[in-house]
Amino acid sequence: MGLKDQILSNLKSNGFPSKKVSLPLEKMYEVAESKGENLNTILEEMKAQGIENEKTPDKIIFKSAMPNLDAAGFEKAQEMMKGMDPKEMQKLQEQVANMSEEEKEKLMEQAKAMGLF
Repeated sequence: MGLKDQILSNLKSNGFPSKKVSLPLEKMYEVAESKGENLNTILEEMKAQGIENEKTPDKIIFKSAMPNLDAAGFEKAQEMMKGMDPKEMQKLQEQVANMSEEEKEKLMEQAKAMGLF
């Protein structure tokens, strides 16, 4: 299991995405180094999947970029994203990143109305 999958598993077991979850910063870098992985790269990949992170001096706080998404909806969104072409995915990420909070809320309401969540 890669570090990214380990982090995702750890987040879910601690109530993510409905709750913010923090993990120890120094320990995360140590584990990444021991596995030969780059934590910053993993955090960027996770951000692209809608998992925001904020670093403090001693921890990393993870939160969902879509606060109204429950665990089942989050998993469904991840499944849908896995099937997308990388270029399509990047375009979608850029569009969502440039949206206001109101636009994101509206998008979530539309997705729920379409039965996606």
